[in-house]
Amino acid sequence: MSVFVKETPIMAQYGKIKAQYPDCLVFFRLGDFYELFDDDAKIASQVLQIVLTARHKNSSTPIPMCGVPAHASDAYIAKLVKNGYKVAICEQLEDEDFKDTKGPIHRDVVRVITPGTLTEDTLLEAKENNFLLSLVRLDAKSTMYVLAYVDISTGDFFLESHPVSELEEALYALNPKEVLISEPLWKSDSIPFLLKSWKHAVTILPESRFEVEGCEYRLSTFFQVESTQGLGSFSKAEICASGALVDYVILTQKRQALKLNHPKHHRQDDLMRLDAFTRKNLEIFETFSGPNRYTLACMMDRTVTAFGARLLNYRLQHPTQNLEILNKRLDSVAYFLKYDENRKGIQSLLKNIPDLERISTRLVNRRGHPKEWLSLRQGLGVLPHLRCFLEECPEEILPLIPHLTHYTDFHGALCSAFQEEGGNEGGWIHPQYNRELEALHHVHQGATQILEALQRRYIEVTGINSLKIKYNKIIGHYIEVPVHATSKMPFEFTLKQTLTTGARYTTGELHEIAEQLETAAQKAQILEEEILNQFSKDLSEIHETLKQACEFLGILDVSVGLAELAFQHHYTRPYLDSSTEFQIEGGRHPVIEWVFFNQNQKKFIANSCELTKEQPLWMMTGPNMAGKSTFLRQNALIAFMAHVGSFVPAKSVRMGCIDRIFTRVGANDDLARGHSTFMVEMLETACILNQATQKSFVILDEVGRGTSTRDGLALAWACVEYMVKHLKCRTLFSTHYHELSELNYLPELRFFTFKITQWNEQIVFFHEITEGVSDQSYGIHVARIAGIPEPIISRAQNLLNQFPEQALFIKNGLPE
Repeated sequence: MSVFVKETPIMAQYGKIKAQYPDCLVFFRLGDFYELFDDDAKIASQVLQIVLTARHKNSSTPIPMCGVPAHASDAYIAKLVKNGYKVAICEQLEDEDFKDTKGPIHRDVVRVITPGTLTEDTLLEAKENNFLLSLVRLDAKSTMYVLAYVDISTGDFFLESHPVSELEEALYALNPKEVLISEPLWKSDSIPFLLKSWKHAVTILPESRFEVEGCEYRLSTFFQVESTQGLGSFSKAEICASGALVDYVILTQKRQALKLNHPKHHRQDDLMRLDAFTRKNLEIFETFSGPNRYTLACMMDRTVTAFGARLLNYRLQHPTQNLEILNKRLDSVAYFLKYDENRKGIQSLLKNIPDLERISTRLVNRRGHPKEWLSLRQGLGVLPHLRCFLEECPEEILPLIPHLTHYTDFHGALCSAFQEEGGNEGGWIHPQYNRELEALHHVHQGATQILEALQRRYIEVTGINSLKIKYNKIIGHYIEVPVHATSKMPFEFTLKQTLTTGARYTTGELHEIAEQLETAAQKAQILEEEILNQFSKDLSEIHETLKQACEFLGILDVSVGLAELAFQHHYTRPYLDSSTEFQIEGGRHPVIEWVFFNQNQKKFIANSCELTKEQPLWMMTGPNMAGKSTFLRQNALIAFMAHVGSFVPAKSVRMGCIDRIFTRVGANDDLARGHSTFMVEMLETACILNQATQKSFVILDEVGRGTSTRDGLALAWACVEYMVKHLKCRTLFSTHYHELSELNYLPELRFFTFKITQWNEQIVFFHEITEGVSDQSYGIHVARIAGIPEPIISRAQNLLNQFPEQALFIKNGLPE
């Protein structure tokens, strides 16, 4: 940082504050702007694309600076936070007109905004939770880790424990926006590697912030309990993780108290697990090219509320194998699919419900804008109208019914109190709601009318038709006339300010009336703040039940949305049990079919799949473009959707619950980690072979393709043998190694390929599976379709005809 010249008290004040927040960009309030200086200014000007100027331009040490309007600061802050920066908001904490000491007015940081501590709608993603996560090792010798995470925009607070082998998987499921970690843990061997995807969101804290005694004190103080035992049964590591989290929230939120739920354990035992490879390979939230709309999550989302979208997101991140939960979800979808008018009526009403969960949390924490009370009023007003569409609702929706009329009194109070238009100076409370406010309103109205009459009289006295009585915050009320009329002003008008375009005056009479007006306005503003604070207190008393209502409304929104999805695309209910069967009749790839539907393209070709206890592995052969990878992925996606609790794209589906889905598909180099294509392939395959169980579902695409033909074929052959003899999990295995058909002596295998025909030296793909083995790869034909020059195609065909057929393995398998 540049050394400030011995200079203004304001810059000295800034220097002290910046020294306290070296890791933040300090937004320093000067009047109507937030100013940034020195290195902060250089960073902000580059990220925000705003002009970089300088303070003391003509000195030997000019200080870089830039600024943004305070009233429009949210958009700028959001951009900085999304780029990984923390922002310290430094406000003016006294009015310059009432300052009674020399020097600059008092300023201090009132809040530090970080990626994990956002509460404003303008900074948050409506469809995602915004988790701040704390990571703690169970003890010095343990491989178990505790994750405490909180979304301060909703108050949700949870705890999980995972072995180091599952840590990356857990982090992908939670997708935290900021990760807190102690300095010693960050310096350990494995953690920086595991947190690679979140390295820009990692905040390293001193080890003292995680000490158990201090964490116990912070938790008991924050939640106002005698000891942490009053919160529940937690291990020391869980107390450390939770306490560090609460401490960070307190440090960043400063004087602004927040209400958080008590921490709760999040159950993991009945979830269907997906590792990081599988989440990427199935393109659930992101495609291989990054986030875009052609993902499973985007395709499935028919929700119309923010909390419904967040619930769907959670279910997609945490699929379950709990049959009771799945059947309740599927019953709800079936009900709303059957009753078409109810589904449409509910969606029409839900569209008018704003994000009650986050709005109410902001209002309880006294962070919301007054206009958000109008949004709350609107949302609560919709609830009773849902009742007529839920006369015979499914079991999962039943808990919502009492909530629909529970908030009638509070809604009535909001209707009585709030009027549609207000401003930064108040005016949101209807004057008739409060007698004192009504009296002040009459005083204000009377004074305003007197001012209007006074303006008319002054025009008559001076003969200046353009004379106006105006107001601004700096000089209050004044009389303004254009420059050419100043000579006509009587001597009793006192000059207040001269402008290039005119002049501003005052009179004793104007001063007296203005004082009445301003006093009434100030008193009314203070009274309105008191009324708003009382509403916040009243809301806090029903906040927990309102959050429950939002939870059940989210379930309703997701159920209705999935029913709408099933209706639009003719999905069917999957039937799940505890067997190891896997039967899909007429299955379709959900995302590709959706794209075809939106683009009015051809109908997607359906294919069936049946894996049994006796024959759990299908071997798929055939050329590229025939549809092998699509077939593999579509079956994995159908299984995944079933475990989310959704209807699926198929004619009929019956399968035993799956504990994990594993995928090895595509050629995705992980060069950033120093891994080649083949190493990534082997890592993914090793993960499957070491962790799959009989209840798992596995898709393997082209195992062994990244090395020599002989090595690759040997590896693929050995993998198949191991899977059918030892793992016995449900598996789809695609390959270009036609020699693997020699494995037909294994009774656990069935062989399938895709229908292809040749016509006029062209090949035609039917994208339909058929039992058997492909006799050739048609690679040269695919190359022709891709546009390889014809001389090369001809040469390749001649060479192919000359190559001798070589059998690499003896018939009936390899010797043991």
